[in-house]
Amino acid sequence: MSLVRTEAFVLKAIRFGDTSVIYRLFTRDYGVVPVMARGVRRPKSRFGGIIEPFRRLQVTYYSRDNRDIQTLSGVELVTAYPAIVESLERMDAAGRWFRFLRAVLPDHAPAVAMFDLVPVALERLCRTPATRASRWETFHRLAAVAQLGVTPELAACVACGRPVAGSQAPSFSVVDGGVVCPQCRRDRTGCRSLSSAEYALLNLYHHPDYGLLEQLDDTANGDAKVRELVREFVRYHADLRSGAA
Repeated sequence: MSLVRTEAFVLKAIRFGDTSVIYRLFTRDYGVVPVMARGVRRPKSRFGGIIEPFRRLQVTYYSRDNRDIQTLSGVELVTAYPAIVESLERMDAAGRWFRFLRAVLPDHAPAVAMFDLVPVALERLCRTPATRASRWETFHRLAAVAQLGVTPELAACVACGRPVAGSQAPSFSVVDGGVVCPQCRRDRTGCRSLSSAEYALLNLYHHPDYGLLEQLDDTANGDAKVRELVREFVRYHADLRSGAA
């Protein structure tokens, strides 16, 4: 048995017995780790009021190789993100994103780059207007799967490899994983036509600089359509388990 200390976020909480909770923690050093917090629901629990969703925590737990669920020993608050829980829209978007992370992350597999994305994403959500929370969630869903090597091809036709420009009004194929030029679309089914504005917006969702997307107003042309395309692409290519739509 060893004592492990690492940073973590809560992905899921399951009540166990009368007073305990099993938490699925996304840890920085060990990936997803289930832990048992004994007595956490008692009024005088030392964990009470600290282990909450959308908080960056420092956790300590006892780890045994022959156990699927480890035992939580201590927890400290590192960072709270109050602007998230103060808004139903932000909280809903964060909840969808965390369920998505839970679906794509295997247990006990280190994912440091993915973990480091989480506090950056939550800080961005705190300053994101509530009306744009869905836009935040879509961008970071794509950013998360990019850490797993899943990215759409947006610069060249996935069929012939020719460079694609927005003025050509390319299409997007979810199944093929990228844009299709007008010539190749004639031989393919299931492609979605994109206007020049929608193609430019799709590139912004894929761009590493989130600030570019933040500059758009709420009436960006084609935003809802592009967000749905991104979600379909991620759903198809990231091999999601049930419940992470």
